Amino acid sequence: ERPLATFAMFAYNQEAFVRDAVRAALAQTYRPLEIILSDDASSDRTFEIMEEEARSCPADVHLVLNRNERNLGISGHMNHVVDMSRGEFLVFVAGDDISLPQQVRVSVDAFLTDEHKRMALHATVTNVDASGKFLYERWNPHRDLVDSPEAVLDNDVYLTGSVLTVRRSLYADFPKLRPDVVNEDKVIAFRCAFFGGAIYVEEPLVIYRSGVGNSTLQGDILHGRDDPEREARYVRTTVAWRLSLLKQFQLDADSPALAGRVTPALRKKIDGMASSIALVLQFIDAPAISKLPALL
Repeated sequence: ERPLATFAMFAYNQEAFVRDAVRAALAQTYRPLEIILSDDASSDRTFEIMEEEARSCPADVHLVLNRNERNLGISGHMNHVVDMSRGEFLVFVAGDDISLPQQVRVSVDAFLTDEHKRMALHATVTNVDASGKFLYERWNPHRDLVDSPEAVLDNDVYLTGSVLTVRRSLYADFPKLRPDVVNEDKVIAFRCAFFGGAIYVEEPLVIYRSGVGNSTLQGDILHGRDDPEREARYVRTTVAWRLSLLKQFQLDADSPALAGRVTPALRKKIDGMASSIALVLQFIDAPAISKLPALL
């Protein structure tokens, strides 16, 4: 009997795109399948559109419709949906992308035939613009670096988060994501590096809308970079995100899931990087020449 897979869609203020995303979810060919359509307290019609499309859900699919009472943010939303899910494999997708019908089937098949029993999978995606016009196929530049925690740390490695599937234990056995974590694809890269890395599927499995996501540095923060105030926000945001990621690595390194796997040298490197980034953030918030020597 084939294992249950959960197809989890995360949406927030994506009324312009979520209808296509839900239709693609309902078109998945894999069985047995659980589909969770989850809205993070959108202020537009995102959830109403999800409800409308959910009426067409196939009878043999277990459907869960969820609307958070308040906005939980990226990591809080993921923690909540993982807690609701039942699948052995968790497929994560965004409410503005389009999954190809075979995404779940190809992903689960790859796990079941993987002799290394790896814990995560990602793939190539097809990038399109907001209107759906083809831009290019995007492969992950870090796909050969995810079998080493040291390489993940040194190269700021990420998996392709828009087309990510994990074994349930990669969340269930680890600490929950910190509230300030937004780069969950980098957290997964770190975790799976201790278990042989990640499977990479060369064929595109998702149509990714470039430049419209809520979990990237798109939008106002990157427009008009010649504006000093916007530039300052951009710099601080990227540094703060890096610090939150390193703090999550510290939590994960202390968890029973990685008992005996984290070397003293690796733990020292994580702690050192976190301390350095914290000093950089402190300097950004309150620049003072007297603090500069501490950064060297």
